[in-house]
Amino acid sequence: MRTEYNFESFAETPEYRRLNREMIARWIAMMREAGEKRVERVLDIATGIGTMIRLFLEELPEELNHPEVICLDKSRGALDRTSEKLGEAVSSFKTVHATAQEMDMERTDLSVVLWGNGIHNLSQADQKEAVRRVTEALSPGGWFFFNSAFYENSRPESTLSFYRYQVKQAVRILRERGVDRERGGSRAEAAKYHPRDYYRNLVKSAGLTVQDSGEITAPLYRGAWEAISSFRNYASGALHGYPIEEAQVALRDAVSPALEKYGVEDDEGDLYIPRRWLAVAATKTG
Repeated sequence: MRTEYNFESFAETPEYRRLNREMIARWIAMMREAGEKRVERVLDIATGIGTMIRLFLEELPEELNHPEVICLDKSRGALDRTSEKLGEAVSSFKTVHATAQEMDMERTDLSVVLWGNGIHNLSQADQKEAVRRVTEALSPGGWFFFNSAFYENSRPESTLSFYRYQVKQAVRILRERGVDRERGGSRAEAAKYHPRDYYRNLVKSAGLTVQDSGEITAPLYRGAWEAISSFRNYASGALHGYPIEEAQVALRDAVSPALEKYGVEDDEGDLYIPRRWLAVAATKTG
């Protein structure tokens, strides 16, 4: 039976929630400092199980009102699960079954667009189209917030040995299981790490004004690394040429030995590897 891996297990980890709550709190502080009085309509792109929009609503001050919430995802199953979790918690809620680069919003008066850890999965052409559509859908003065743990500076120099050893162990596991590497095929977009200025220029080229493009370093523990290693795009980049499902399992199984060898020990004795996240905030000027 085929094993399905997606982003839900990572989105539910304490590290993911804690880090994104910190980013969202920073973004909302920017909005308040800019004099925002109301948030009318919010779009959450690639919503998954709705982690980002739930954190945003939890952090949004009462005086900024209760916005209409729109969740967009290419997975109908993800939208169904988000509806179950969020639908009754907000006064106005709808879902859109589409990709970011194909979305066609009925109205163009969004106050905020959120996009959590997903923009790197698209090709450069699709990223450009998606951000163009975001810009069209935003009202004048609207905000576009997104982040990524898959960009050029996401891996501190001191952590590279962890990644190399994990891949080495995964290859050993695959060989022991009789899995051979195949030739041909292209790398996933998530394996192509763009620099921070690439994303700044991406939003600028769509007519948005960059307000911030900060970086946050977060400790990621075994469960988070096992979830990340099980992403199809991550596995196809790290073990390019191997059958994808076998690569996912091998990378996941290689997390523990790599952490044992190169992990950093916290005050509780648990091992982690730090990873940087890029957080971008941009606005649409009148």
